[in-house]
Amino acid sequence: MTKSLLMIHGIGCGGEVWDRMRPGFEAAGWLCEAPTLFPDRRVPENPPESLAELGLDDYVSAMADKARAMAEETGAPPAVIGHSMGGLIAQCLAEEGLVSQAVFLTPAQPKDCAVVTLPVAYTFLNILIGRDRTKGYKIWQSGFRYGVLNKVARRRHAEIYASALYDSGKVYGDISDGIEIDESLIKIPTLTIAAGADRATPAKGVRKVGEKYAKSPVAGDFLEYKDNAHWIVDEPGTDKVVADIVAWLERARLEETP
Repeated sequence: MTKSLLMIHGIGCGGEVWDRMRPGFEAAGWLCEAPTLFPDRRVPENPPESLAELGLDDYVSAMADKARAMAEETGAPPAVIGHSMGGLIAQCLAEEGLVSQAVFLTPAQPKDCAVVTLPVAYTFLNILIGRDRTKGYKIWQSGFRYGVLNKVARRRHAEIYASALYDSGKVYGDISDGIEIDESLIKIPTLTIAAGADRATPAKGVRKVGEKYAKSPVAGDFLEYKDNAHWIVDEPGTDKVVADIVAWLERARLEETP
C-alpha cells in the first residue's frame, strides 16, 4: 500500500518550506504532497483584496479536501505533518478522522493550550499593532529574524524572508482567538514536537499540546529538541529531526496495522 504524506506549511509560508525535509521522507518511501494554500492570494507583495476573505476554516477545508483526494488516489488516508499554523490545521484533520497518522511540528496551539510570551509578541508585533481583520499582513522582518530564524545563519535571513507571504488578518485573528479541538476524537497515532529555542510557538505551549493528545484514545507521543527553534524545517539539526519522524511514522504505522 502506498505510504502518502500530506505536508502543511505554516503562516507566511508556501509548500517550498518542506524542500529540506521532503527528500528524507521520499527516501523512506513516502509519496509526499506539499501544496501551497491559496497561492493566487497569498503572495509576497501586493496581495489582492480577496485575501482578506480567507479565514482559518478556509485553510482547514482546503487541506481536508486535499487529504480526501490523496485517500482516493492511494486507497488509504494519508499521514500528515504540519509546521506552525500547519500543525494546527493537522490537528483539525486528525480530529475529523481524515488522516492515518499526524505529526505536529512546533505547532500553533489550540485554545486550551495557548501560551503567549514577550518573544511571541515581538515576533508578531506589526500584526498585533494592526489588528485589522479586513487587511492582509506579513510578519515584519525584524520579528521574523528574531522569532523564526534565531537558529539559522544570519547570512540566509534575507533570502528566506524574501519568500515570506501575506496572510489575512482574519486568519491571524482566528488563531489568536483560539481553535477548540476535542482530543477524545483523535483516534490515530500522533507525535507532537517542540523546539527549546522556539520564540514563535514556545516549547511551553507545545508541551501542553503534547499533554493534551497524550489523553487521546490513542495516546500521543512527544519529542523536544532543545537546540532547535521555529525554523526547525531548515536549520542545524533538521536532518536528525527528519530521521526521528521517519522512524516514528514507520513504527506507529506498523503498530496500527491489523
